[in-house]
Amino acid sequence: MSFKQVAIKAAKEAGKIQLKYFGKDYKKKKKDGDSFVTEVDIKCTNIIRKTIHKQFPAHDILDEEIGHIKRNSDYKWIVDPMDGTHNYIMDNPLFGISIALEHKKEIILGVIFMPILKKLYYAEKGKGAFCNGKRIKVNKQPSLNKSLFIFDSKLRSETNKKINILSDLAKMTWRMRVWGAAIYHNIQVAEGKAAFNIDFSSNPWDHSAALFLVEEAGGKVTDLDGKRWNVYTKDYIASNGKVHDKVLKVLKK
Repeated sequence: MSFKQVAIKAAKEAGKIQLKYFGKDYKKKKKDGDSFVTEVDIKCTNIIRKTIHKQFPAHDILDEEIGHIKRNSDYKWIVDPMDGTHNYIMDNPLFGISIALEHKKEIILGVIFMPILKKLYYAEKGKGAFCNGKRIKVNKQPSLNKSLFIFDSKLRSETNKKINILSDLAKMTWRMRVWGAAIYHNIQVAEGKAAFNIDFSSNPWDHSAALFLVEEAGGKVTDLDGKRWNVYTKDYIASNGKVHDKVLKVLKK
């Protein structure tokens, strides 16, 4: 099986688990801070890890729930078994599986599956981004005052800074949305439904596949200083490229 085939198989198997438990009773516990993990997250982690290592036993895996399985490989799978766990807990359908493959510190594959929405997104290096087999592209909106943007949902951290940025952007743009799932936020940019997304204090498993999709869809992703993103970038803007510099100017005030 190819890398893409394995990632898609793993994502779909995890999706079956999420559908099975959605809206039902399952165990959940609080992690460090104010976030939660459920038994569904763990079940998804296990099936994804098993699926990947069955085909590629020598590869590394970096997973939100189990940490880094090191095999000293040039290949590292970066996995969020369920992005949008809090949405899931609230019976909100905006959640899904994120799987990226890094080769020698460069992302070469991204797969995202949103089971309730029945949408499978994938991208391979240099081949474009797709949803259910149909190519997706960022929009070409150059004007901030006609742009819909998406903002980080974690307003409890760095509250004043984020509120100031949000206030400035709200005055300059058409509309703002917050959906509580990093993969969905960035997919909206990749599909051309939003002009840009801003996130703070992100983790590799939160964004690796999704930001790769944005780039393969023709978009642009940088940190807040304008430097191209990498797996370990914490604060970033993902955009259609047309409004990118304008947003950066607002962020640098």
